[in-house]
Order: sequence, then structure tokens, then C-alpha cells
Amino acid sequence: MPIQSSELRFYKAETVNDATSNGGRISSNEIADGVKNNVWPDVPQGERLAGSTKFRKVFFKVANDEDIQLINPRIYVETPTPGDDRVVIFPGTQTDVQGDLVGDERQYGSGWLDANASIGDIAIDVNTESAADAIFQNGDLIRISDKDNVDDASGNVEFLRLADTSGVVWNGDKATLNFATSYTLQSSYDASNTRVASVIEVDDVEAAWDNWTGSTVAGTYDGEAPTTAPTSTMPIMDFIGTIEQTWTITFSDANNFTCVGDTVGDVGSGSISGGDFSPNNSDFARPYFTLPAVGWGGSWSSGETITFRTHPAAIPVWWKRIVPAGANSLSADKVVVAITGESA
Repeated sequence: MPIQSSELRFYKAETVNDATSNGGRISSNEIADGVKNNVWPDVPQGERLAGSTKFRKVFFKVANDEDIQLINPRIYVETPTPGDDRVVIFPGTQTDVQGDLVGDERQYGSGWLDANASIGDIAIDVNTESAADAIFQNGDLIRISDKDNVDDASGNVEFLRLADTSGVVWNGDKATLNFATSYTLQSSYDASNTRVASVIEVDDVEAAWDNWTGSTVAGTYDGEAPTTAPTSTMPIMDFIGTIEQTWTITFSDANNFTCVGDTVGDVGSGSISGGDFSPNNSDFARPYFTLPAVGWGGSWSSGETITFRTHPAAIPVWWKRIVPAGANSLSADKVVVAITGESA
């Protein structure tokens, strides 16, 4: 069965604050869709008067039970905020924190169509909240939609590529977007309800492993010393249970070993003769990974090790909220950030 929309879930980072430690790896705390303050705290009067910029790191996780890869994922601000504040997004890494941000990150966002557009048009004008955010750039993939909600069956939506040269021309906060050759509008759009967003394009999403290494005199896995990564019998990832972690397997004798993660610590023990090793991620009642027993070979000794790193089936994205000084209060303020993709 293909990936269902309910299996594309939002998760908080392990640390949520306004300090340099904000962000980090994915947590097990799922973000409820459409709930007040699910990502951002309220903005008190003093903060509105003075202005502020805050960051939150959000992970888009493919929580598919059959470990199906999300193909051609696209992330975008579907609808900008109705208030005086604005929210832009930009890619993160699996481990970066706010203190790692340097201030020149490429930002993505959304604006409103300036004038009605017709089928066959090769350019459109878009009103943005601030040209300083530079949310549109040459060569971008953009999304145009007049749907009332991102999942609505009715309405129009299409993705187009901007020209690599003169694809974006700014006039104040208005951006003229010129499409790449062979791209034209396939539908007509009314300026009153059409949003235009720049799109983050990322690699296909799946849980993965890498950085396989180790130390042994005569032990093997998949027929090779652990200095060579396995290519046939390999660690098996779980799209729900796998996390960002460096794992170290240490032998206590010729048959038995323990496994320790760099942040989660000891996750149990196994043995060459004891079958597949699948340490349990108690947050999801799923394995962090599975190491097939058939891969073991040679002769292992006490103190010898294998180390490898796992990566979750998740996309890390930073959200940045800018509240300009003197912003008005709005109790129903919200932003809609969405992800689309395909599956086999």
C-alpha cells in the first residue's frame, strides 16, 4: 500500500527553547496538526512592541509500517500568516542546533498572487511579506495553489520551475517570477485566493545507515573485516524506530556482545549464535535496527568492536518566525507548512 497522508508526521526536536541549544536530533514528541501553540508560543505584548526573531526545528517523518520510501518530497509554506509576523523555513541537518545557524541560510516562504493569471502565462507577480527574506531565487521550484486547504480535492495546484537567469525580479516586496523555458501556467488563478510558495527539494526519504567501521583481528561481517562496509547482509532499518545515532557493538567474548548508542546508552546485548539482533526503541515499540545473525563470521574476541551510524526517515527543517517591532495582536494567527511526495 502506498504511503498514506496520516503516515507523514511532524515531530519536535529534542530541545525546544530560545537558546543556542534549541534544536538537535528528532524527539519522540509528535506535533499535533492544527492545535494552538503546537510549534510556536504566544507573543506577549512586550515582545510585539520590541519585535523578535525565534526559531523552531521540526522534523517531517515518514512513519510507514512497511518501510516505503518517500519519493520526490517537496516542503513549502502553504499559507503565510494573516498577522504582522511572518514565517520562513530552511533545511537543517539531523543534529544541528540554533547555535550552528550563521544567519545567511537560504530561506523559503510564501506570498500572494498580485494580479489574476491566465492559462499560458509565462510570468506572475507575487506580493511577499518582505523582500529581505529573498524567498524566491533563480531556478527555484515554486508551487501555485488556489485550494482553500492543502488537502482539498477541488481547486488548482501546480509546480513550475523559475528561469535560471532573471527568474526573479524584485520591485519592493513584490517579486516578478519568470518561468523557465517550456513552463507555462496550466490553469487560471484569481489573485484573491492564490498563494505562491518557493519549495524545498530534498532527496528521497528513507531510514539509512553509514559510517561502518570496527576493530578486530579475525572477525568478519558479511564476509569482510569491519573496515569494509557490508554490501549483501546489511543492517536493516525501521522507518518508525530508527533514530539518529552512532552505535557501538562491543564483544565480551567470542560469542556475546553489548550495544551502546552515543546518546541513548545501553540498548541490550546479543550474541552471534542468538539470532538476529534487534534492540527495541521503547518510544515506538519498534527496533532501532536489525543486525542479521547470518552476517557474522570469522573469530571475534573480547574488546573487539563494530561501529555504525543510523539516520531516521525524517527531514529536518528550521522554521523562523519574525515579529516586527510594533506588530498588532491577532488571536487566530497561524501558518501552514506542508509536505508532498510520492511512493511506489
